[in-house]
Amino acid sequence: MKNRLLPKAIFIQSIFTLLTFTVSAQKTDFAFYESEIQKIAPLLLNGKNDKEKLKANTDFIALWDLVLDDPKSMKYDFDMLTTFPILTSKDKKLRIINWYIPLSNNINKYFAIVQYYNNKKEYKVEYLKPLEGEVKSAKSLKLNNSQWIGALYYSLTPFKRGNKEYYLLLGWDGNDDRTDKKIIEVLSISNSISFGAPVFFYKKQKLQRFILEYKEDALVSVKYNNDINSIVFPNVTPLNDDLIGLYDFYIPDGRIDAFELKNGTFRFKENIQNPFKVKVPNIKKIDKGLFPK
Repeated sequence: MKNRLLPKAIFIQSIFTLLTFTVSAQKTDFAFYESEIQKIAPLLLNGKNDKEKLKANTDFIALWDLVLDDPKSMKYDFDMLTTFPILTSKDKKLRIINWYIPLSNNINKYFAIVQYYNNKKEYKVEYLKPLEGEVKSAKSLKLNNSQWIGALYYSLTPFKRGNKEYYLLLGWDGNDDRTDKKIIEVLSISNSISFGAPVFFYKKQKLQRFILEYKEDALVSVKYNNDINSIVFPNVTPLNDDLIGLYDFYIPDGRIDAFELKNGTFRFKENIQNPFKVKVPNIKKIDKGLFPK
């Protein structure tokens, strides 16, 4: 009896060892690629010239291609990668890998890869393609992966409208050497991904997304506050009425505004009490006709 059981036991042990080795090797592969990606990442920001940055970007994307081909990568944390944000939903159904390259002409090139499971539970990977130049009516457009308003996302918050799940994205766009933008975006998943949803009620407008543009060196923080279920941000205004529409002269005026989430929509609220309990100094507008330098 013992002789018959021994080969079976050895076989089972061999299978167990093989499975353990395979899992270990898979983890090692992800760790290896993570290490290689981390070596390249600083060159995207700090390469000595545009050519070096763009060459590093090609290598960077090639490494991600190898990693993201495996659906198991969705469950790997990539904790070592801190140069750029990697945002993952708690249910592990969505991940956004996001970075940018600052070029010598004061223009930033934005890149993003989205891993997700669609409504058929199929694993997919999309490489986002940003729209070029100034996008007219950007606040009212519904877009897809080949029509992306480029940004560097730093926050991902799920919310529901009816039975459908959406993801609120907060992002930064270093627009040019005169203005920056904060992008309040919505991503949804069906068979593929789409950007924008008519969930922002701003004054008398219904918007697909909200964009805040302001002076390049102004301090403008846009955050989602879970305590009050709201996107909170400073009100930005021109230094005087002659500068309306010239966003390189828009700065915070000391008031705090918000989009409150209620029943799957975000309703604009003006001049709310500061939920961060931080003293925001009031500014004095300059006299009309005096053009700031």
